[in-house]
Order: sequence, then C-alpha cells, then structure tokens
Amino acid sequence: MTLVDDNVPSELPEWGDGEEIAVLTQTTLSVRDTAYAIDSIKARFPQALVRNDICYATTNRQEAVTKMAHSVDLVLVIGAQNSSNCNRLREVAAAQGVPAYLINGPEEIDPEWMEGKEKVGVTSGASTPEVLVESVIEALAPERVIMLSGVEEDVSFTMPQELR
Repeated sequence: MTLVDDNVPSELPEWGDGEEIAVLTQTTLSVRDTAYAIDSIKARFPQALVRNDICYATTNRQEAVTKMAHSVDLVLVIGAQNSSNCNRLREVAAAQGVPAYLINGPEEIDPEWMEGKEKVGVTSGASTPEVLVESVIEALAPERVIMLSGVEEDVSFTMPQELR
C-alpha cells in the first residue's frame, strides 16, 4: 500500500501499466483537494478504481461555506480544534480569500477580528452542538441573521440488527 498525500499528487509512485490501483479517500478531506488528487491519479492511471467516501455532511457544509464566503467579510467556524471537519471548513473559507477562524465558543472570539467587518459568516462542523452555534450568534448580537439555503439533509440510518 502507498499513501499519497492529497497536497502532492505529483509525487505519485511509478506503478506499471498493469498494476491494480485503488483510491480510497478519508471522509473529512477537502472536497476540492480530494477531487484534484483523484483527477491527477486518474490522468496517470485511468484504470484506477476510485472509492470516494467523503460524507454527505462534509460535502454539503464545504459547499455552503464556499457559497457563503463570497458574501461575508469574515467566517467563524464553530467546533473543536482537533476536528478534521472543522479545520477543513476553515481552510475552505480561507481559500476563498476570507479571513476564517476556528473557535469552540463565543469566549474565543477576538474583538480585533471584528474591526471593520460588516458581515460575519457562521458555520459549524457536523457534530458541533447547536447550542454552541446559538451562543456565538448571540454573542455577536447581529442586527439580522440571514440563513443561506443549502442541501436538505434528510438521510436516516438503520439501527444495526444486533442493537435493536
């Protein structure tokens, strides 16, 4: 097995033409970076089997942050510092040219970040408790809140037989 870092697809191994290649992705990678890495691999190894398992919540949130970043001056991502999902959301916003910060709650907001900012975008990781999001919005005390529409997440999972 060979691990190919998503940031350096140019450093692909020199596999032979007949080599069987499978590409597996981690669920919380950047959607854009993952597509770039897969495209690079498929360009050199068209026979590669690709299993892209970026979860729907990760994909939806990254798409929403990309959309939101075009209409705000700053993005706050609410979630844990060790959350891959939350770190990718911050990176996605920053890649759009918008200052973005990962915070765990309102007490971590630096007032200097807000200087000269008219519109602040707020998002969170898939497992961030809603109460944290609400507490950040309450601390910001905006004149108004605009909710951006996105993909309706209506996926339900079946309880495993052995747990029923």
